[in-house]
Amino acid sequence: MTTPPFLSDRLLPLADWLFRDGPRDLDLLFAGALERLETAGLPLDRVLLALEFLHPEVSAEGRLWVRGEGLSRRLLERSEERLEDYVNSPMHRVDTTGQAFRVRLDQPLPPMQLLPRLRDEGFTDYAIYPLGFQDSGRSAAISFATRRPGGFCTLDIQDLDRTVSLLSPLLEARVIRTIATDLLTTYLGSGAGRRVYDGQIARGDCESIFAAIWFCDLRHFTGFAQDSLSEAVIQRLNCWFDLAVDAVEAHGGEVLKFMGDGLLAIFPADMLDPRVACGHALAACADLSHAVDAFNRTPPAGQPPIEYGLSLHLGHVAFGNIGGARRLDFTVVGPAVNIASRLLDVAKAQECRVVVSEAFAGCSGRAMQPLGTYPLRGLDQPHAVFTPQG
Repeated sequence: MTTPPFLSDRLLPLADWLFRDGPRDLDLLFAGALERLETAGLPLDRVLLALEFLHPEVSAEGRLWVRGEGLSRRLLERSEERLEDYVNSPMHRVDTTGQAFRVRLDQPLPPMQLLPRLRDEGFTDYAIYPLGFQDSGRSAAISFATRRPGGFCTLDIQDLDRTVSLLSPLLEARVIRTIATDLLTTYLGSGAGRRVYDGQIARGDCESIFAAIWFCDLRHFTGFAQDSLSEAVIQRLNCWFDLAVDAVEAHGGEVLKFMGDGLLAIFPADMLDPRVACGHALAACADLSHAVDAFNRTPPAGQPPIEYGLSLHLGHVAFGNIGGARRLDFTVVGPAVNIASRLLDVAKAQECRVVVSEAFAGCSGRAMQPLGTYPLRGLDQPHAVFTPQG
């Protein structure tokens, strides 16, 4: 008995394209595969690619193609996850069994919410396949549905099964890349994460950059932490950092480090025109001030109003890897970082939300109010300190 070839003739163009020219971008890969499956004549009217990721806000992504409607993408936020919807779904079936699941929609249906809806929309056959990822603990599946009378034929099902085998390793490589970049961005920041992913991983591998340096921290947090349950402490930190991170990132800054109740960020600057970076940092300061004021008008139950201090300095920093041989941190170091940090003491002593150094004030092009000259802890020379006007 002759063994049939793995691929039918109509799948050969898809296989050739995938392994010769398949793009690195996940969306382009999926769209290109759909185009070639259509050209091959498979009777597809709906295809859904569902992938689980590791992201603090998004648990999964769905890419849905429907004939006549095109391709759409939906992110499932972690706050939207509903266990009962997942348990009563074909996705749960393939996740738990590791096997494909097919249903003729013109016959009695199992109790899954999706299937009657598909039947009402005119679909006649539905098949969902688990993607054969090496990391089997993460959901990954692709489903196909047709409106053709009589549903899929035997050859269609064979070709769909082989299509899944072709796509699985390529999709997994792109999912792993997305997870890696998401995790690096989440824990290191976008710029630092990109540098690490691109290979800047050796200890001492640093570059000198010119930047506006931002430090901020909560006031009265130590007393709050001593008098509160750990859940309330975590909630307070998250409320505070939500406001601060949103303000920084909205104006092109990069958060590098959380230190207790404090935050370090940078706004990369052009030495020839640092006013742009200073302007971004000051705009972020204004956003943070407005956000904190709004929070303080109606703070969550058990949370006192937020009081904070913020300091800005401008200078050269070493941006890169420091640490032990096998445990590194990607951050900024240098005298300019020390000055920015010490300026927080002045903000606290003057009960001022925002203070800036003379270097920052002089390059910002903005009106500044002088606060005086102050010794900074651990530094030899006193420094003139300013606060933005208005």
